[in-house]
Formats: sequence, structure tokens, C-alpha cells
Amino acid sequence: MLPNWAAERSSRSTTHPIGIVAALINPTIWYLGIIFLLAAIGFYGYSFWAPLVIKSLTRSSDLLVGMILGAISALTITCMLLNSAHSDRTDERPLHVAVPLFITGAGFFGCALLSNPVLAILSLALVPVGHCAAYGPFWSMPARFLTGASAAAGIALVVTIANVGGFLGPTMIGVIEDRAGTPGPAFMLLGACAMIGALLALQLRRVAFLRGAGPANWLKS
Repeated sequence: MLPNWAAERSSRSTTHPIGIVAALINPTIWYLGIIFLLAAIGFYGYSFWAPLVIKSLTRSSDLLVGMILGAISALTITCMLLNSAHSDRTDERPLHVAVPLFITGAGFFGCALLSNPVLAILSLALVPVGHCAAYGPFWSMPARFLTGASAAAGIALVVTIANVGGFLGPTMIGVIEDRAGTPGPAFMLLGACAMIGALLALQLRRVAFLRGAGPANWLKS
């Protein structure tokens, strides 16, 4: 495994010699940052507000809320591993980011629109499942055209852009809930952000070094 990794790294350095400054102004890096920003807005909103939303839906104890969140986390870990493994097996990245982000968006809309508490919680569970499933394929994309210091700079820029979502997501939910009396409209807005991110991720299939296997191969495996 180590020799293969070293050869792959050497190949990237030879094929795509990008410096630090070039990495920081690379349009693809900024594009990735915007995608992850849109995804992070929703995930940070979920992270801060999910316990309160689940408690309001179930009218249950803090212990039960914690157990529900624990079960969601276990499912999230499983789906993250499965999606990442499938992405590696098919050598495809953008579609393995876009589909999970669509799932995240659907989860927000379902939680906002469904009146049945059980269905609303199941929909809410799709938010971290989709978001975290996109992690592996997403973070492997910069390494397809950056290496060494340029990779560190490019990834740092993506993280910096995305971290803005840590402020926007929870704030948007709080402000909209204060005005609307329910987090539903805010969830729909966060769902729309995730789906826009998914559409942007789909456009990355036009970038040759990110495309990998075609959709036919992805669907067959």
C-alpha cells in the first residue's frame, strides 16, 4: 500500500505542479469551498438545534433524546464508510458528494413539512447521514490535483470558507424561528442550501481529473 501511495503522490506532483499561491487562487478550490460552505450551513444548524427539535417532537426526556441522537450518529458512521468505500471502488467523486447532499436537503425539507413526529425525526436523521457521507469523497478531490504545501494551502482555504457556515447555519435558524415561531422555514432554507451545493457538485463531473468513472460504472457497482 505504501509504495502505491508514494507512486500516486509522485504522479500528482509531476502531472499537476501547482504552487501555494496558484492553489489559493485556483477556481476549483474556491468552487469546492463554496460547495462545502453550503453543506456546512445546514450541518452546523443541525448540530446546534437537533436536540431541541427532537425534544419538541417527542416531548421525551433528555436521556431518550440522547439515545435518538446516538442512534442517528451510528447510522451516520455506517453510511459514511459505505459511501466512501463505494467512491474508492468506482474511482468517482463528484456524484458521491452530490447524492448525499441531495439526501441532506431532502432531510431538512421532510423534517420541516412532515407533521408525524416519527417521520419528521427520520427525515432529520438524513441530514447528518447525507452530509457526513460526502466527507470522504469531497476531501479526496483536492488531492487529485494538489500535493504537498499546495494541498495544505488549498485544503485550508476550503475549510476557512466553509467555517463561515458555522456562524450562518445556527444563526439563520435562531433568527427565523424567532420571527416564524417554528424552525420549519429555516430548515427549508438550509435544505435549499444543501441542494444547491449538490447541484454545484454535479458540475464537477465536467472537470476531467475529478470525474473518475462515468455514471454507468457508478450505477452498476
